[in-house]
Amino acid sequence: MYADIQDFILLREEEGIMDYRCEDIYRYAGPRALIASALVFRLMKEAISDLCPNEVPMRKEFRIVSGHFGPGVCDGFEYLTRASSDGRYIVDDTDAPQEAPRSAAGGYLFFKISYKGNTFLYSISPEIMGEEWFLQVNEHQEGSASAEAHANYLTYKKKVAADILLRPNIFNLRTAI
Repeated sequence: MYADIQDFILLREEEGIMDYRCEDIYRYAGPRALIASALVFRLMKEAISDLCPNEVPMRKEFRIVSGHFGPGVCDGFEYLTRASSDGRYIVDDTDAPQEAPRSAAGGYLFFKISYKGNTFLYSISPEIMGEEWFLQVNEHQEGSASAEAHANYLTYKKKVAADILLRPNIFNLRTAI
């Protein structure tokens, strides 16, 4: 049986419903944020499924606490929810779960996503964003030693983004809190 692949997110505003695709986040956040764009898209798909499965959620009802300090993730959540500009996006890694892998941008890869008072905690599996990811980003994000090394890094980033979007489960922690 084939999986039901939904490659868009629906979010509601007072004036109506809008659809968002991962590519939209990528265009907003920029090429450096390829993995972050995929991550935010997947997190929001899962959060909508977990927190409000029977409705098209209001985009301004989400609150996000991110343990990840990187700007691409912040950009992605801002694009989808306007949480950053509205003060509903907080970067805080003080209560990082033990299972959360380190982030190359600082902090840890966990997220608390709330919708209308209900919250889910997500931590990304180190199988996807573990030590190899950490080393790749630290070595190449600001530029590689050669054009070939950078091309290999871009190939790696595309693979990680595809894993984030297509793997059945990308979390080592996914729970209501």
